[in-house]
Amino acid sequence: MQISAQISRFHGTGTPFEVCEIPVETTPESTLIRVSLATICGSDLHTVSGRRGADTPCVLGHEAVGTIAAPTHLRSTTGEPLNEGDRVTWSLMASCGTCDYCTHRNLPQKCDTLFKYGHVRSEGTNTLSGGFASHIELHPGTAIYHIPDSVTDGEAVPVNCAFATVVNGLATIGTHPNEAVVIHGAGMLGIYAACYLRENGYNTVAVVDINEERLQTIKRFGATHTFNPDKTSVEEIDAALKQLTNGRGVDLGVEVSGATIGLSNLVTWSAIGGRVLTLGYVYPNAHTSIDAHQIVTKCVTLRGVHNYHYTALGTSLGFVEKHRERYPFGELIGQTYPLEDINKAFEHSMRQNEIRIAVAPGE
Repeated sequence: MQISAQISRFHGTGTPFEVCEIPVETTPESTLIRVSLATICGSDLHTVSGRRGADTPCVLGHEAVGTIAAPTHLRSTTGEPLNEGDRVTWSLMASCGTCDYCTHRNLPQKCDTLFKYGHVRSEGTNTLSGGFASHIELHPGTAIYHIPDSVTDGEAVPVNCAFATVVNGLATIGTHPNEAVVIHGAGMLGIYAACYLRENGYNTVAVVDINEERLQTIKRFGATHTFNPDKTSVEEIDAALKQLTNGRGVDLGVEVSGATIGLSNLVTWSAIGGRVLTLGYVYPNAHTSIDAHQIVTKCVTLRGVHNYHYTALGTSLGFVEKHRERYPFGELIGQTYPLEDINKAFEHSMRQNEIRIAVAPGE
C-alpha cells in the first residue's frame, strides 16, 4: 500500500525547516503511525541551536503520539494486537535485544545497534524517522504501548521522553519514602520528578530554578518548597534545606536543568550518605567544577543516567492514567502549531516561556 506523508526536514543550524511531501510504501511487517501530536523537547532545541550535532537532513521530534495507520503483524509490548486506529506511544529508541548492553547490562538504551527516533539522517528506510511529520515508521525492537482511553494526547505526548527518563533515573538511583529531595530544574523533567516523588512518599520536595513562572507551576505538581538562585544564594538555600531536614541536608538530589552549576550545588546540599542523580547534560562539553572533597567525605553516590529502559515508559504511562485527576498534565502543553508552521513553533519554544510547545501534523 502506498500513501503520501508530509515531513519537516532539518538541514542545519540557521536554516529553516523544509516541509515536503513524499510517497511511502507500507507492509504488514512494519508499523506505520499517523502522528497526532508531537512536542519540542529540550534536546530538539539543543540540536537546532547548534549546541549538539545532527546528521542532516533529519526529521527531528521524538516526543510523539499517534494512531496505527496501516495493517501490521506486530504487537504491542504487552502482547496486544495493533489495529488500525489504535492510539499508541512508543519508546524513543529501538534496540536489538541480543547484544551485551541489552542482555547482560540491562541498558537497552545503549544497544550496540541503537536506533533513536528524531536523531538520524532521513533517508532510505529511515526517511520517516522523526515525530515532526504526518507519519513515522517504527523499527523492530521499539516498545509500543496503547494509550489508555482516559488519557488525552496532550497528557501522553511528553511521557515517552521526559517522564520515562525520570522514572528510569529514579529507579536506578533508588528512592525511599520519607526522604527529602531537591530538584535542580523546574522544566518538564523536574515537574514529572516532583509529582512522582510525592506519590512515592517524599514529604519534602524542594525545587530550584531561576524561572519564577516555572516555580509557580511546579507547586501544582507536588513541590513543597521552591528557591530561585537569582534571589537566594547557594549558602542560603543550603541553610534552608538543612532547616527542613533537621540539619542533615537532602537525601536525594536530582539534576534536570542542564545548567552546569547544578551538579556542584546538589553535592553541596547533599546529606552524608546522600545520592545525586544527573539527567540533564544531553549536550557535549557540559564541563563543571565540583569539590570532590565533599563527594568523598560525605560518602555521596553520584550517578548519571541517559534515556531509559523501555519498561519505564509503561510505568510512566500508568502513573499519568492513575494520577491525571490530581495533576494537570495536559496543561503543560502550550500553543500548538500545524506542521507547516514548524519554524514558528521552534521560534516560540526557544523563548522558553512555556513548558512545551506542540506540533499537530494533522491540523
